[in-house]
Amino acid sequence: MEFSCFGTKDGGLDFGERGRMSLRHYILDNPGVRFTLKAVLPESSSQRRYFEGAIVPLVAFFQEGMSHKNPDDLRRVREWLKAEFNGELVVIGGKPQKVGMSTKGREALQRMIERVVDWLVENYAPPPEALDPDYYKRWRDTVLPYGGPDNYIDYMDELTLLPKR
Repeated sequence: MEFSCFGTKDGGLDFGERGRMSLRHYILDNPGVRFTLKAVLPESSSQRRYFEGAIVPLVAFFQEGMSHKNPDDLRRVREWLKAEFNGELVVIGGKPQKVGMSTKGREALQRMIERVVDWLVENYAPPPEALDPDYYKRWRDTVLPYGGPDNYIDYMDELTLLPKR
């Protein structure tokens, strides 16, 4: 059984309302069970590919009227994510505008990925596999080169992990 959670600023864990209840019931049904806690982050060498190949298309998949296969939709999603999750307010012509900051560098991109994943889980509750960098690497390294689905979302769909749209 897998449970998704996020670390909090005070050093705690946030499972969300539904996740907390599921975990509680599981523990009550299985007293004394051991857990392993594992961070869901890609290593730095593949962060950008993971963001561009898994996270951005997954956000596009969940957006009404957008396609995870359309490069224009992916570009719009990427720019929106940069502004929303890595942006700052800049006053232009007397009006505050949110402008996306650079995501270059391991720490900036990692922080943004964490924020986007938090938002995705909170709003769409995708299966943990869809956000797991190891699943993305498996698709990229062992499925794509041998004629499998040409994008990660179609691979997740082929595994019947994503909800039907």
